[in-house]
Amino acid sequence: MKKFLFLFPLVLLSTCSPFTKISITNVNNVGSTGPSSCLYALPLSCVAVTVVARQESFVPGPYYMYAGKYLGITDVVTKPHEKWTLMSASVSHYTETDPDFLFSVNSTGRSSYLKIIGELHKDSLILLPGNFTNRRVFENKYTLPTEPLIFKDLSVKRNFEADKDIIVSDILPDSSYPQPHVSKGKADPVIKTTEQKAEEAANFIIKIRKRRFKLISGQYDYMPDGEALGRAVDELNNIEAEYISLFIGKRSSSTLTRTFYYIPESNTDIARTILFRFSTTEGFMEAGENGGKPVLADIKDLNKTSGFGTLVINPKGSGNQLFYRIPDQAFMRILYGEQVLYEARFPVYQFGSLVAISLRGRK
Repeated sequence: MKKFLFLFPLVLLSTCSPFTKISITNVNNVGSTGPSSCLYALPLSCVAVTVVARQESFVPGPYYMYAGKYLGITDVVTKPHEKWTLMSASVSHYTETDPDFLFSVNSTGRSSYLKIIGELHKDSLILLPGNFTNRRVFENKYTLPTEPLIFKDLSVKRNFEADKDIIVSDILPDSSYPQPHVSKGKADPVIKTTEQKAEEAANFIIKIRKRRFKLISGQYDYMPDGEALGRAVDELNNIEAEYISLFIGKRSSSTLTRTFYYIPESNTDIARTILFRFSTTEGFMEAGENGGKPVLADIKDLNKTSGFGTLVINPKGSGNQLFYRIPDQAFMRILYGEQVLYEARFPVYQFGSLVAISLRGRK
């Protein structure tokens, strides 16, 4: 804003010269632009609120009902469900053209007002046609789940109980070895119950733990060393985790990033706007829906420039007056219920005061 102080000598110098007729009109009041010497607009402060949420999906294991009986594990997942958590919120500020303040400048001759307009544009107090359209892009992003929610390893043993009189062959059907003779009339194999499979899986988990303990404590006659030992332990850990998931279920997580747009309204000291609603079971919800907690944009005008007063523009146009707006400070918070996700102070143009510079041009 220091550059603004240099504008007054330019205006004072121009007042010592003969008049050049300058007319400044709000385009909204005349309905069209027509031929003009210059077009400019006042900036409008806009806010983009970017929110990151984590989605966790849970599915129960096929043996969840026996987790306490065979492994002593309680509070396992018994039904599929999702859990959503708000991770973070950030705010980006950008400017757009204020549609209520589009000005057309007409002059009968060359004037120093163009230099003043250049200084105002350099200080970001006005926008020229090249800046009327904002080029910022905000994306919504979704990361894929960390792992598929499927169970691969269900058992290391067969899926049936073989009768003592039934011979189960380990020879592949297309092998050249002679197939063992199986007497006809014997009972068919009995499919194991879910509890039997769960018990076998639990026993296998205990065996893995015993093998790992012996491996780490060096109780085997032949011991892998160095990197081989580490890989062996890691593999046992992975197998154990896969089998434990049969009892405790599986969890998969992903993240979703969404951006919401908000334009602070002028003439309000304190304003609260619901950007969206957020549910721990359903995630993002529209602002008008029921359920979830509201996520609010809470913004307060600090009235730092209220001493300039309010300027009223003549709807028929003004001669030799260049209009611009000095932004005012605002304090903004993003609230999730009573939890503060983000807070900051930044200038908001529409909260500021509209002022004018009197122009005198030279022929």
